[in-house]
Amino acid sequence: MRKLTIIIGLTFLFAVGLFQGNSLADGSSGSRHRTQKRRAHATRINCLPPETKADEVISYGMNGRGNITVEKKLAQLKARCRNRKLVDAKGREIRFFKPSCWGNPPADYAEIQQRENEELEKLRKCYTVIVFGCNPMIQ
Repeated sequence: MRKLTIIIGLTFLFAVGLFQGNSLADGSSGSRHRTQKRRAHATRINCLPPETKADEVISYGMNGRGNITVEKKLAQLKARCRNRKLVDAKGREIRFFKPSCWGNPPADYAEIQQRENEELEKLRKCYTVIVFGCNPMIQ
């Protein structure tokens, strides 16, 4: 009975491996996945504009937990390089937008915000736009 259970278990594991397209014999499926992931990461990073860094925070979580970085956001969008431009999964070019952030806003902050909102709307018509959030520690 015990041998039968082991044989059934091994058969099941082998079948699952074949179904997923993985080879249990060479054990390379995990390393292949990691290699593909690293290659995709490197490709995305190579296409970033010079003023944007992969570890920059786009969205802030509570107490630093749950921060979303440029790198994480690009992975969510399934971004890749095409013709030296960063594009999303649909092939739409990705642009970054950094709004003004103030501790104490200047006297003309309403005009600045209006200009930035107009610029952001223009960008959104043509591109996938990643908008940086302001650090809550300075607001």
